[in-house]
Amino acid sequence: MANLNATCRFGRGCRHQIDLFLTRVGVIASALLIVLWSFSAQAQQAQTPKKPVDTLEAFLHQYLQHSGLPGGVIGIGYGTGNVRYAASGYATVAPDVGMSMDRQFYIGSLTKMMTAVVTLQLASEKRIDLGDPIGKWLPKEYAGRIANGDNATIRDLLRNSSGIPDYLDGEFFFQLVGSDPQHGWRNKEVLSLIADRPALFEPGTKYNASNSNFILLGVMIEVVEGDHIERVFNRRIFEPAEMANTSFGRFPRPDLLAHGFDDANGDGQLEDVTDLDVGDQLADGGVISTAEDMVKFARALFVDGVLLGPNALSRATTDTMFAGGGGSYGYGMMIGSSDWGPVWGHDGIYFGYSAEFSWFPDQDTVVVFLSNGRALNDVPTVTSMLMTGIFGNPK
Repeated sequence: MANLNATCRFGRGCRHQIDLFLTRVGVIASALLIVLWSFSAQAQQAQTPKKPVDTLEAFLHQYLQHSGLPGGVIGIGYGTGNVRYAASGYATVAPDVGMSMDRQFYIGSLTKMMTAVVTLQLASEKRIDLGDPIGKWLPKEYAGRIANGDNATIRDLLRNSSGIPDYLDGEFFFQLVGSDPQHGWRNKEVLSLIADRPALFEPGTKYNASNSNFILLGVMIEVVEGDHIERVFNRRIFEPAEMANTSFGRFPRPDLLAHGFDDANGDGQLEDVTDLDVGDQLADGGVISTAEDMVKFARALFVDGVLLGPNALSRATTDTMFAGGGGSYGYGMMIGSSDWGPVWGHDGIYFGYSAEFSWFPDQDTVVVFLSNGRALNDVPTVTSMLMTGIFGNPK
């Protein structure tokens, strides 16, 4: 388990890819240029050739080969209700099992959007106030021990502007994982890794991606609801959005979970790391889901109003902190722009998995990419590669 800390477990803190939401990125190879197509009309019309050539799958195949990822699934959902999927690569290796569209993946920091949704639901019900200091909801034994706990508000945590240090900074958490790989971490347990560390800055003055913010929100949610985080998410998100194949991670691993691959030993090679618990039950990144369910999440959140009312959603996407690189961070999601208009969402990295979620409000379109690996070389995001194919040339 040497070098486990080299990974950005949820794509949080160590690597926030704001560029996912900013502009179209150039193609990674001429072969990929060939398969950048205009399939928006195909997906939204019922006319299909007798023997269609699946250009989306061809694109995904090329992307996986270039990035060195074992497998992945793309889901594209339109405001009309039409959805298009593609799967390529492998769900497991030795024995080799091909990827399928129903496979589950850890979604990493995409979980943060869900934690923010539950927080806003509680605020809408007047059970919490976004202006409450987070220390109000923490166990008594941590009184005065969490940096900025007495003056960083729930709103500060949602926007990553609390100044509370990231519990993943340094090696300690990953050493614990290496010594107890199936521990079953809970949000409250992680408080000891956040406590007694100096604040980074005064709350509300800067942006700094800290996973601790969403651990603390998870603790608050469990205290207010008097229930375990997964049961809360089941009631408030998974069931209302009809996300039947979404849950927090658990042992034994679900049969549909694609095996995750990462460089666990620092040798530049991907190994199967599926059986390592680096936060299965944590509110900053422990959810597993499918591309289909994440498209359902987008629709329930942004189209149908199942999860949040218009006022809460408006606040979540406009009360932002500048995050650098031209992008901002709202309540649990990145807020950026592209040549095709605004784009909201998140990226995520869990040990052995990576994810992208991008919602384009002007087009009522979501792009989801889930993979059972973490690219060891720099590659453009799947979303940025698909924009021209989905929306056509920018005006």
